[in-house]
Amino acid sequence: MTADAKSKYLEMSFADLSGTLFRSGIGLWEIAFEADDLTAASLSFNKSFQNLVCGCDEYDGPVDLRKFVERWCHPDETGIIFTNLLNLIRGDAEYYRVEHRFWNKGKQDWRWFQSNGDLCRPQGGLPRRVRGVVIKTHERRMTNHDLEKALEKNKTTAHELKLERERLSTVIDAAALGTWDWNIQTGEVIYSPRWAEIIGYKLDEIEQTVETWEAALVPEDLDLANAAIEAHCNGLTPQYEADFRMRHKNGSIIWAQDRGRVVEYDEHGQAVRLMGVLIDVTRQKSIEQALAENKDQLELVFNAARIGAWDWDLTRGTIKFNNVYLDMLGYTQDEIKGTIEEWESFVHPDELEAVNAALDRLVKGEDPDYAMEIRMKHKDGHYVWTYDFGRVVEWNEKGEALRVVGGHFDFDEKKKMEFEFFAMQEQERGLKLARDLAEESARAKSNFLANMSHEIRTPMNAILGLTHLALQTELDEQQLEYIQRTETAAKALLRIINDILDFSKIEAGKMEMEDVDFRLDELVRSAVDLLVDQAHEKGLEFILDIPANLPNNLVGDPVRLNQILSNLISNAIKFTQTGAVALRVALVENDGTTVLLRFTVKDSGIGLTSDQISKLFSAFTQADASTTRKYGGTGLGLAISKRLIEIMGGEIWCDSLPNQGSTFGFTARFKLGRPGEEAEAAPAVSKDVLRGLTALLVDDSPLALEILEQAMLFVGFKVQTASSGEEALNLLAGAKDDHKFDLVMVDWKMPGLDGVELIRRMNEMIVPEKLPAVLMVTAYDKNEVAEKSREVGIRHVLAKPISPSTLYDALMDVFGSRHRKKQASKAGRGKEVDMVKPIQGARILLTEDNEVNQLVASRILRNAGFEVDIANNGREALERVQQKDFDLVLMDVQMPEIDGLTAASRIRAMEKFKTLPIVAMTAHAMSGDKELSLKAGMNDHVNKPINITELFQALLKWIPPKR
Repeated sequence: MTADAKSKYLEMSFADLSGTLFRSGIGLWEIAFEADDLTAASLSFNKSFQNLVCGCDEYDGPVDLRKFVERWCHPDETGIIFTNLLNLIRGDAEYYRVEHRFWNKGKQDWRWFQSNGDLCRPQGGLPRRVRGVVIKTHERRMTNHDLEKALEKNKTTAHELKLERERLSTVIDAAALGTWDWNIQTGEVIYSPRWAEIIGYKLDEIEQTVETWEAALVPEDLDLANAAIEAHCNGLTPQYEADFRMRHKNGSIIWAQDRGRVVEYDEHGQAVRLMGVLIDVTRQKSIEQALAENKDQLELVFNAARIGAWDWDLTRGTIKFNNVYLDMLGYTQDEIKGTIEEWESFVHPDELEAVNAALDRLVKGEDPDYAMEIRMKHKDGHYVWTYDFGRVVEWNEKGEALRVVGGHFDFDEKKKMEFEFFAMQEQERGLKLARDLAEESARAKSNFLANMSHEIRTPMNAILGLTHLALQTELDEQQLEYIQRTETAAKALLRIINDILDFSKIEAGKMEMEDVDFRLDELVRSAVDLLVDQAHEKGLEFILDIPANLPNNLVGDPVRLNQILSNLISNAIKFTQTGAVALRVALVENDGTTVLLRFTVKDSGIGLTSDQISKLFSAFTQADASTTRKYGGTGLGLAISKRLIEIMGGEIWCDSLPNQGSTFGFTARFKLGRPGEEAEAAPAVSKDVLRGLTALLVDDSPLALEILEQAMLFVGFKVQTASSGEEALNLLAGAKDDHKFDLVMVDWKMPGLDGVELIRRMNEMIVPEKLPAVLMVTAYDKNEVAEKSREVGIRHVLAKPISPSTLYDALMDVFGSRHRKKQASKAGRGKEVDMVKPIQGARILLTEDNEVNQLVASRILRNAGFEVDIANNGREALERVQQKDFDLVLMDVQMPEIDGLTAASRIRAMEKFKTLPIVAMTAHAMSGDKELSLKAGMNDHVNKPINITELFQALLKWIPPKR
C-alpha cells in the first residue's frame, strides 16, 4: 500500500468514525506539524476530548501543541510525550502510545489517560499529521497498580488489544451494528455476537470462517457481494459496500447492508485484512417497497387518465418520461437520451423562450407552479398541442431546487376541433357536422367520465388511505418525510382530478344541481372561515357585509355556492398584498317564491387589464404567463364557477384596473325556504331591547365603518363614528358628563392611538359609574387581543369579519339578555376517533372487492373501535348478513359476481333487513350515482377517496348509540 493511499484511507476512516466516537465519549485529536520537529505544531480536538480530558469547554479551534502540553499535562510526563511523538514522525516507531496524566479543571486533580495515534503522511507533500484517540484509564490505574505497570511495559499485549476491541464493540453494539474482522489469507473471520444475532444465531452456534458468511447469503446475491469486495481490494472503490439477502435461522429472508474497508496490506500492496459492519435493513426495504408500490399505483392512474408524466433531475440534467408521454410524441424508451437539451428540441421554437423563462422562475422559487399550452414535435415531424404542467418536489439544504416533476395532457384534438369549428362556422353544413360531432363527443365523454371517475378514485383511495395508516405507525424521520410528501402530492393530484372531473361533467352536460334547504348566513360564514386566516396571515383586513334584512332560509345547492365563493375569495387573497378583501351580499329581486342575490368580492390587489379580463373565464387560461407562474393554479376555477353560476340562473362579471384592485360579482337565483325559522332568527326582538341606545363606532377603515354603522342602525342604535383613536377620545371627552354613549365599539389595530390605549384613557377620563360598555373588534389573533383587552377591563372581543347574527349575539351578551335562539352548535375539535365514541364496538360488514381498499377501510374502522367483517363481493355480502348480525353494511358498487346495487336491493327485499343501514362507499362520484344507490335501497352514499370525517359522520347518522 502506497503512502498516499494509506493517507487517504486514514482520512476517510477518521471522518467516518468521528461521529460515532464523539457520541461514545472517546476524545479525538490531531497534530499538524511542519518538517520533522514539533516547534510550530498545532493541536486540534473534538468537544468530547475537551470535556473528558480538561473538564471544560473553552477551546473552539486549533491550539499551540507545546503551550497546551505545558498547561494541561503532568510535568513528569511531558518529556515522554514529545519523545514518543518525535520517534513516530521520524520513523523510529510504528505508532504513538503513551499513558500520562492531564489536569482536569472540573475535578481539580490529575487524571490518567491513554493516548493512541498513527502517522498520516501524504505522498510528497507537507504538512503532515498525527491522528489518534484518548481513552480514560484513571479508575483502572488507581485500582490495579500491578496491571498499570504491566501495561506501561508492554502496550501491545494481546490483553490490551482485547480490551480495546471490547470497548469498540460496546459502542458498535449500542448502534445495533454487527461487526466482522476477516483475515483474507487464512479465511478466519471474527464475528461479533450482534452479527450472529442478525441472522438468528448465538455466537457459539456459528463457525468463525468466511464460509459461514457465504452460506448465509442467498445464492443469487453472493456474486454481487464478492464483486464489490474485489473492486474495493483492488483500489477501485473507496470502501466495500453491498446490500444483499440473507437466510435467517427461522427460514425467513432478511435484507442486510454490509460495509467495510481494507485495514492492512502486505509488502506487495495486497489486501490482507478487511473489517466492517453488518446492519439489518429489512424494515427499510419494506418501506421502500411500499413506496415503490404506491409509485406504481400512481403510474397506473396516470396511464389510465392518459397523462404523460416527466421527472427532471436538475443536478444531473436528465429527464425521465413515462410511456404515455413518449407515445404522444411517437417514441419508445429506447429511442430517447433523456437529457434536458433533447426535451427542449421537442418544444416548438416559437414557445421555447417562454417555456424556459417559466421553468426558470419555477426552479428559482418565484412561481409555485409551471403550466403552459405548448406545441411538442412528434417523431414524424408534425407538432401536437399539449397542456404542460409541473412543480418542484425536492430541494437541498440551501433551498435550491433539485427535482421537478410534472406531466402533460394531449390538447391536440381539442385544438383541431377549435380550428375546424371556426372554419365550418360560416357553412350551414359545417355547423350541422360540428353539432353531430359534439353530440357524439358528449356521449363518449359521459361514458369515459363515468369510467374514469371510478378508475382514478379507486387507486387514489388506496394511496391516501395507506399514507393515512402509515402516518399512524412508528416511522423514522426520513420515512415520515417520504410518507408526508406522498400524502401532500396525492392530495394535490386529487384536487386537480376533481377540477378536471367537474369541468368534464359540465362539458358532458352531466352536472346537476341539488335543491336542499340551507341558511345563507351559515353558508357564507363557512366559506369565509376557511380562508380568513390566510388573509390575516398576509396582514389583510377581511370585511363581510350581509344586510340583516336579507332572506336567510333558502333552497338550492349550498355545496356549489360555497365552491364559487371559496374560489373568488381565495383568488382575491392570493392577488392582494396590502389593504382589504370585502364580501358583500345584496338582494336584487324577490318575487315571493324565489330571490335573486348579488354577491361581490372586492380586493385592493394587482388589478387586471381589459385584455386579461376578456380571457378570465376560459378553461385552462389565466391572465397572462407571468401572473400564472407567480400565483399558480390550473386555470379551471373561474371557468367552472362561470358554468355553475349560469346553471343557477345568474351571470358573473369582473370590474378592474391595473394596480387598483378588482371586483368580481355574480348573481344567483334561489327558492325561498320555510319562513318559520326565519322569523325566529330575525332580530326583531333586538329593536325593543336595544332601540334608542347610543354607540360610538371607531375604525380607521372607512368601508368597515360604513358596514358596521348600517348594521347597528338596523338593530335600533343611534350611532356616531370616529376614524381614529384621537377623534374618538375628543368625542368621549365631550360626552363624559352627560353619559352620552351606552356602547363604544373600537377596532384594535389603528395608526396612532390603538383600541386598547383608547379604552385605557377613557377609563381614566370617565368615572366608573358612567363608563359605557365596550366591544373590541379585531382582524388579528383573537386570543392575543383578548389577553391585552383584559388589562383594561374589556370582556367582549369580536373577530372580523362580523356577520349580522354574530354582532346581534354579542350585543345581547353585552347588555345582559339573550332573546335569540341559537340555530347551530359548534362541533368539537377533538380527534377523528373521538367522533365515534358513542357507537364504538358496532359490527360493520365491509363489502369491497379491491384488496388494498379492504386493507385501508378495515384498518381505519378497526382503529376507530369497530368490529369489521369483510365480504369480497355482493354474493358474499348476501351470505354474511344472514349468518351474523351487523349494525351497518358498507357496500362498494362495482364488484364481480353480484354488484353492490343488486346486493343492496336483495338484502332490502328480505323482511328481517328492512331497517338494516346500508351505506354505499364507492368511487362512483358522478351526478346521479347517489340517486341510484338510494333507489337500490341504500341509506347513504360516501365517495372514494375516503374522507374519514365524512365516513364517520355517516356512521354516526345511521348506527344507533350503544347504551
